[in-house]
Amino acid sequence: MDQVLESDPRLSLLYVEDEPEVRKLLCTVLTRKFPDQEIHVAENGMAGLELFRELRPDIVLTDIRMPVMDGIQMSRQIRAEDPTASIVVISASSETDYLLEAIRMGISRYVLKPVDHRMLLEAVDDCVVRISHERQVKAQNELIRRLNSELERRVADRTAELEASNRELEAFCYSVAHDLSTPLRGIHGFSTILLEEYAGKLDDAAKGYLVRIGGAAARMGQLINDLLELSRVTRRELHRETIDLSHLVHGIARELRRRDPGRQGEFIIAEQLQDEGDPILIRLALENLLGNAWKYTAGVSRPCIEFGSSIANGERVYYVRDNGIGFDMAYAHKLFLPFQRLHGIDEYEGTGVGLASVQRIISRHGGKIWAEGEVGSGATFYFTIRSPASSSVPRG
Repeated sequence: MDQVLESDPRLSLLYVEDEPEVRKLLCTVLTRKFPDQEIHVAENGMAGLELFRELRPDIVLTDIRMPVMDGIQMSRQIRAEDPTASIVVISASSETDYLLEAIRMGISRYVLKPVDHRMLLEAVDDCVVRISHERQVKAQNELIRRLNSELERRVADRTAELEASNRELEAFCYSVAHDLSTPLRGIHGFSTILLEEYAGKLDDAAKGYLVRIGGAAARMGQLINDLLELSRVTRRELHRETIDLSHLVHGIARELRRRDPGRQGEFIIAEQLQDEGDPILIRLALENLLGNAWKYTAGVSRPCIEFGSSIANGERVYYVRDNGIGFDMAYAHKLFLPFQRLHGIDEYEGTGVGLASVQRIISRHGGKIWAEGEVGSGATFYFTIRSPASSSVPRG
């Protein structure tokens, strides 16, 4: 054990003893055992207290009965100034009251007189082991604190870089999409003028080319509009308020029927579903989900679109379910990526941006979205509007 003190030059000892011969003898023993350590001595409690305040030794070794100030008074004062101080008391067996007081103060160890040098060194070693362990723990905690601080700084820096890059990319996409709109309108407009005003001078092949040019320009225009919408979804500031989701879905269903009055279809809408979110963004997400369900049930004899909710793991989960053409689950990971389509453009219109917008809206609300489907048996899109920890289960 004594090797611990020898290996740590930062440890020091203060020995307080009023009897010169005893002080000299024990100093010799301590110096021989720990030759590399600074061992300070004092002849009474007052001198010991002054040295402690000046040197802040790691271990205090003290007698009890001394003039001016006894060892217990000194120890009490040291403990008041430094509750972690390691103090070893040397006392005679007749000093029971002093020993009890030392124990009450939480003295590290005590050694009875006449002093057994082996026991004294063991007591010092016990203090050394404890101090060394505390220092190691403190050093490890400080290292962990520094590493955590550095990690937090790096994460914050990286997050700031990513946010800046995302803002620049979104601004670039918005600018490009906006700037492309003007020439596209010109292409579409002039091709329409050629068809309407110069049709008699054009053969069928030329007319066909112009129709294809106009159609391509229109599709590109829709793609640009969707890009702008996706950018707005990402950039728009979130304003949360209570939303009547059931009422919202009823309104979207009426609008879908109004746009396509010749279609038949059933909407099953759960009533009194409310939650908190940005009403504009949540409406946009539901318009995309219900619009897709309406679009992909066009070829079904008895279309049915359902909006409802359930509780899973204490969390409200909403869903939009249809009995349309469905999709292959092997491609489910592509559903929410921009410009990814699982069906040909000749079969169903669209640019593949709608579900990407939905995913961003749900993510910005702290929720998640996923889908299940089967080819020919319909699809179900599940989503949450906020993270489970944000609040209790909403009404509905």
